Amino acid sequence: MERKKTALSGFFDVIGGVENVVLAIMVVGMIFTILVQIIGRVIGHPFPWTEETSRYLFLWMMFVALAAGFNQAESSRVTLFVAKGPKWLRKFSEILYAVIVTLFFGFMIVYGWEVVRQQIMMKEMGTALMIPMYIIGICQPVAGVLGIIGVLQSFMEYHGNVEIAGKSKENKVTEEKGR
Repeated sequence: MERKKTALSGFFDVIGGVENVVLAIMVVGMIFTILVQIIGRVIGHPFPWTEETSRYLFLWMMFVALAAGFNQAESSRVTLFVAKGPKWLRKFSEILYAVIVTLFFGFMIVYGWEVVRQQIMMKEMGTALMIPMYIIGICQPVAGVLGIIGVLQSFMEYHGNVEIAGKSKENKVTEEKGR
């Protein structure tokens, strides 16, 4: 689907770029850490920090990737029953989709921030790495903010990907080929 440029397109591009850089760093970090872990086990001297590091990198990668999946409405949805239902249901489903996803990311922000506050108050530290756990815990509220921005972007710039109402997917493909 073609991207519709809006006043916020530059902002969305910056956010998408930041997400991509964070994800690339996490993937490269995980590959390096897991290779070090494998080498350590092969030589009979496993490094205790590798398991914890790979887990923390995975958490950051998972939450940021979850949020990034909403930028262009690429997230999973079950649309079969909605597409076969009456037109009012299809139109209502877009609103319901926006509300539920926004509430989900809002929940992540609020309760993720509560966890981070607890980690700061209790001065919780990682076992092997001895880093403050709020550095890991902050990934959840950050992903919540990124997710809400992604939902906004998908509705503003990729509404055709979000849209369930109207034409079937086959009709859209046929029309696009005819252009």
